Formats: sequence, C-alpha cells, structure tokens
Amino acid sequence: MRCWRPLACAVALGLLGAGPPAPIALRTLAGEEVRITHGAGEPDVVIHFWASWCPECADELPSLAGAARACDPARVRVLAVNVGEAPALVTEFLAEHPFSLPVLLDPGGRVWRQAGFWGLPANLTWTAQGVTRSVGPTRAEGWRERLAALGCTAAGGAQTPAQPASGLAGDGA
Repeated sequence: MRCWRPLACAVALGLLGAGPPAPIALRTLAGEEVRITHGAGEPDVVIHFWASWCPECADELPSLAGAARACDPARVRVLAVNVGEAPALVTEFLAEHPFSLPVLLDPGGRVWRQAGFWGLPANLTWTAQGVTRSVGPTRAEGWRERLAALGCTAAGGAQTPAQPASGLAGDGA
C-alpha cells in the first residue's frame, strides 16, 4: 500500500486491523474527552459518522436508532458521531430531529479523516474480528441486519438517549 500522508495512514491502518487499534478520542456535547476502545471482553462498537447538513444522515439516524434499540449496550455500543460541527449546532439539530443514540463530536473531522473516510454518512464497526468501514446511507432493514449480525436481537436492550453520551470511558461516568 502506498501512502501519501504517513500519519493518517498509520492511524487508519491501526483502525483497520493492521495492528492493535488505538483508542479513538472524541468529545461530548459538553466538551469532555471520551476515549472509545475495544479490547477483550469489551462491547463491539458501531460508530456512525454524520453531519446536520447531510440530508441522508438526517433520514438515516432515526432508522439506526430504531435498530439499535435491539442492542444490549453491554455487548454492542452504537454511537452517533457528528463530524466537525459546533456543539451548539449539534444541540439545535438534536432538538429538531430527536433520536435515541449517544451523541459524540469529532471536532474538525479528525477521526473521520484518519479512518479514511471522505463522504457521509460513514460507519466504522469495531469487533473482535477487526474494523470494517462503509460509506453511504443504509435503510432501516440494512441496519437491523447489520446489528443482528453483531448479536442485537429484539430482546437485546436499549441505547441511552442522545444527550449526553454516558457510560463511556473517559467521560467521568
């Protein structure tokens, strides 16, 4: 693999399974740092990158949230990560478009870019088998199938509300 931006490639390779993935540093709406990790015995993580200006994202978030209700957070964490927008704008968007997922921020889109993404919506799924990526909208049935493959069933559990992201490493919970 030829890499034109060595630091970005090193981080992306770590995220994509060419070595142990590094913790992902994000922020809560209140500005606190949250480090997302995955290790032995930890829940799988689905990170859905989105932005308020993306109409496909606005359409997809409720479908993802609905499918995520089948997930037991002790087994699968589904996170909605806003790419590059100010906390006030994200809060305003959430008031107009509520959904029930933990919301985190990727200031400047650093994590999104380091994972090799260029479009939205984008998804990073982190399991014991490694990291997979996908770009583009997913319909409700697609989300149900993807999450069912991770062990989410109708009796699985419920995700926490959109505000704040709680119970994640480094957020003081």
